[in-house]
Amino acid sequence: MPPMPPPSLPTRAVSTSPSLAPTPAAGQDDSQKPSLLSLLPGTSSTSSEHSRETVQRVKEGEPQKTSVWSRCRSRRSARNYDQKTPSQSPESSQGPGPTSSRWGSNGMATAVLGAGLARILFYPTLLYTLVRDKVSGPGHRDWYNRIDATVLLGALPLRSLTRRLVEDENVGGVITMNEEYETRFLCNTYEEWKAAGVEQLRLSTVDMTGVPTLENLKKGVLFTLEYTELGKCVYIHCKAGRSRSATMVAAYLMKVYNCSPEEAIKAIAKIRSHIHVRTRQVDVLKEFYKELLAESGKT
Repeated sequence: MPPMPPPSLPTRAVSTSPSLAPTPAAGQDDSQKPSLLSLLPGTSSTSSEHSRETVQRVKEGEPQKTSVWSRCRSRRSARNYDQKTPSQSPESSQGPGPTSSRWGSNGMATAVLGAGLARILFYPTLLYTLVRDKVSGPGHRDWYNRIDATVLLGALPLRSLTRRLVEDENVGGVITMNEEYETRFLCNTYEEWKAAGVEQLRLSTVDMTGVPTLENLKKGVLFTLEYTELGKCVYIHCKAGRSRSATMVAAYLMKVYNCSPEEAIKAIAKIRSHIHVRTRQVDVLKEFYKELLAESGKT
């Protein structure tokens, strides 16, 4: 397929096994835990004005409403910005790979067909996302939304968005849940992000049918927490900011706000109503939640 020229700026963008234990100690009374929705800023909608106010508070060093984990002392020594860790097969939310008991010929065929279909439908569905951003009224969908003081969830960070994300949104890190072909012509390369003062972490996951691996969820959460401590924001995205990236943001909320997968997804949907976290993505979030609870029991 010939290169597609970069679209214009969206009109209404809005603004080794690490420990992942939640902050509250084991056995804490959950009845005392505040509602996640009450902790997140702007839960009904997110405006550019609210985003600027949030960024300003972060820059001025105002403490956030939630505690942050102690920083991972050792930097990710072997981080690869274009990691090739495969996403999980639609037929296997645990233990991806040919050795999984659930991985058979049918699962492999489904994965291959799903990946092929995602490539075929990439540009048509991206065009649909652009149109929904341009229209006004009930059909409008924001290109991105601010979830809390650190995280922004959105669609592809087009090159034309770079200055806005860096200067207005205080973005210092980008988590890319896309495969390489999805960002090849439209978004900054790793080197271009670096030149803009932004670190990119790519956690490639197949569109439509793919599920982020448990290991990639951990990497993404720790990456985000490091930038929280640096007073910077992280833009987490896939193609449309609905499924793969929403799964990653849900894991982050589970970690920081000590909430369940269902609570995290509900909180995101309150801000960005068109997210769609699929059943198998919920399954991997439940596995992530189990690890959080297990780690909490050890502390």
